[in-house]
Amino acid sequence: MKLSELFHSQVTTVAPQDTVRAAVAKMKHDNVGAVVVTESGKVAGILTDRDIALKVTLGPATADSPVADVMTRNVVTIWDDQGVFNATQYLRGHKVRRLPIIERDGRLVGMLAADDLFGLLARELLNAAEGLEPAIGAKV
Repeated sequence: MKLSELFHSQVTTVAPQDTVRAAVAKMKHDNVGAVVVTESGKVAGILTDRDIALKVTLGPATADSPVADVMTRNVVTIWDDQGVFNATQYLRGHKVRRLPIIERDGRLVGMLAADDLFGLLARELLNAAEGLEPAIGAKV
């Protein structure tokens, strides 16, 4: 199963020239902590609530600055055909909480958030435990 089928396929995006204010409005409207910055459907950066807090509140940027001035560049992404195990390795290895999901041609197709991955893994563990319950209670 593709990662985009398991995780958010509707990703909130902004353009590099959009203002931070416009990006924050989209984040609030969609109830997300990050937006992917795209150019021609491909990932150019990511803007997180942490980026905004550090660079607007403490740094030189303002709410009217372009997203390109505040976003994180060189975003760690994951290919859609990778598995959940690979996703856990990416999150751990790169110390990130969000992974834009891309096709092999670089086109953005989804977003994997650590919280969503943990939820999926918890549900799968519960399913496995419930499946084992009759075997555990049976007498050998």
